[in-house]
Amino acid sequence: MRTGRSLILLAATALLAGACAAPEADPRRPPPGIGELSTGELQSRWWSWAASSPARSNPVADPDGSFCAENQPADVWYLAGTVGGRAERRCSIPKGRPVVLPVLNFTGTKAECAAQLAEAQGTVVWGRTDVAVERIEPTTIRIKGVEGNPLTRKAGTVTTYGCGLWVRLGPVWDSGALTIEGSAGSASTSVRYDLRVG
Repeated sequence: MRTGRSLILLAATALLAGACAAPEADPRRPPPGIGELSTGELQSRWWSWAASSPARSNPVADPDGSFCAENQPADVWYLAGTVGGRAERRCSIPKGRPVVLPVLNFTGTKAECAAQLAEAQGTVVWGRTDVAVERIEPTTIRIKGVEGNPLTRKAGTVTTYGCGLWVRLGPVWDSGALTIEGSAGSASTSVRYDLRVG
């Protein structure tokens, strides 16, 4: 996978309100702070996180969720997916942390990104509840990566266009299963997360 070609990534997360410990969270509303990020900032931050680990410990290349916690920032929890295909992962998430993930996301030229996005479809289901998905049009982004990461494959900063289907969730309070399904043309992805919150 190289920057300059459309990339499909699938990621997953979860949201459920705690019965006593926290107010009910609404999966249709972006969390405070995270919801205020521009679409360029949102994508740049996620892609830079995903490119911050080499392939051997990268959350995108992770077969079972072992690297879910790699290089997570303090203000949000990112979840990664696959570059096509199916995956089942177990991931531990700090209680009360906002979560951001792409359902399907792409990079490339503005035209390449727009063409992929035009065919993109995706769903996110937490338990039996559908979660709203945000469609982000092609936007200039900057990805800062380390040598050997599976996204840009090199150290340094890459400027490109990013677009896709994204989810911004409020604080996560309870454990559960989350299913992500996405497709764009002949490419399809599916991820099931067993999320442990604590």
